[in-house]
Amino acid sequence: MAWQETFVVRKMIPRVSFVVRKVIVFSCYNSEPWMGEEKLLYCYNKGCGTKFDPGDNNNDSCLYHPGAPYFHDAYKIWSCCNQKSTDFSTWLSLKGCTRGQHSNQKAIAETKPKKLETKIKSQLSEEVIVWSGLNKPAARHDSLKIMKAIKFEVTDGALKGIERFKSEIKEDAESDIHVGMSCKNTGCEKVYEGEGSKDEKCMYHSGVAIFHEGMKYWSCCEKKTSDFGTFLEQKGCTMGQHCWTKTERIDKIREDWFSGGGFIHLNVYCKGAMPESCKVESNGLILQLKVVHGFGAKETQLNYELFGRINVDASKVIIGERKLELVLKQEDIASWPRLTYDAKNVEAKAN
Repeated sequence: MAWQETFVVRKMIPRVSFVVRKVIVFSCYNSEPWMGEEKLLYCYNKGCGTKFDPGDNNNDSCLYHPGAPYFHDAYKIWSCCNQKSTDFSTWLSLKGCTRGQHSNQKAIAETKPKKLETKIKSQLSEEVIVWSGLNKPAARHDSLKIMKAIKFEVTDGALKGIERFKSEIKEDAESDIHVGMSCKNTGCEKVYEGEGSKDEKCMYHSGVAIFHEGMKYWSCCEKKTSDFGTFLEQKGCTMGQHCWTKTERIDKIREDWFSGGGFIHLNVYCKGAMPESCKVESNGLILQLKVVHGFGAKETQLNYELFGRINVDASKVIIGERKLELVLKQEDIASWPRLTYDAKNVEAKAN
C-alpha cells in the first residue's frame, strides 16, 4: 500500500512540474502587456470632460469651471467667471477658468425642493390638508384681445450665417425663378413677369389665419368674416418683398421650455431663421409663431394656448443661428407645471 502511494506521488510530480513550468513561461511572455497598460479615468469637472492618467494628475492638469451654472434673462452663465451665451451649445463649449487636478468623482446632484403641504385646522375633528404644489392656470376670457407682435433680437452669428448663405446661393436662386410664377405670400396675386418684378412691392398678410367661433380672419389685420371665400379674397395689409420660390411646410419641429426668474423660456430649434419673414404674436394667453427657416426654404407655424398670462411688451424673441428663443415675461411669478392650458385636465380636477 505504501509502495502504491509512493508510486502515485512520483508519477504526479512530473506532471505538476510541467504545469508549473508552463504557467511560469506563459506569465513571462504575457507580463509586459499587463504591466504596461494604464487605465484612463474620465474627468467629471465642469468644462473639462477629458480622460486622464491618475498617475500623472498635477495641480494644473485640469482647466474647469469651479462655479455653478445659472440662467438669467435668456443668458446661460458660469458663476465663477461670468462667461455667458444665449446659445446652450455655445455655453457648454466655453473653456474653464481655473486650473486644478482632474477628478473622477461625479458632482452631487442638487436635490429638488420638496413641495409644501399647508395644514389648516378645521373646526371639525378631521384635519383638512391643502396641497399648494400645483398652481392654477390663468383665467380664460371669451373675448379675444388684439394680437401684438413680440420684438425681435438677432444675434451676430445669425446675421453672418444669412449673409454667407445669400452670397453662396444667389445665382442658383435666381435661375429657379421663371416667368409666370405666382408670389407665394398669402394675400398677394402677382405673377413674375421678368426682372422688373423683383423690385415691385408686395402687399400680403404677414400673420396667420385664425378660425374662432365661426369667424375667419388674419391675425395681422383682424378683418373678420364668416364667409370662407370672402376671407380668402381679403387684400394684404403688409408691405414687403415678393416671395417667388415655394417654401416647404414643416409641421413637426423640436422644441423645449423651462421657467425661472419670472420668465418662460421657449426654444424652437431650427437653422437659418429669416428675421424679416418670421412673426411672433400674442394677446397674453394665445401665442402664435410663423417661423421661416432653412434660409427661406422651410416654414413652420405653431400655436399655443399658454398655461398662464404673459406680458407681451416685456417679452422678446432672440433669433440665433440654430434656434429661436422666446423669453416670455410672466404676469405673475407663480411656476407653470406645463407650458399650455389643458381644458379637459382642468375640468376633470374641478369635478
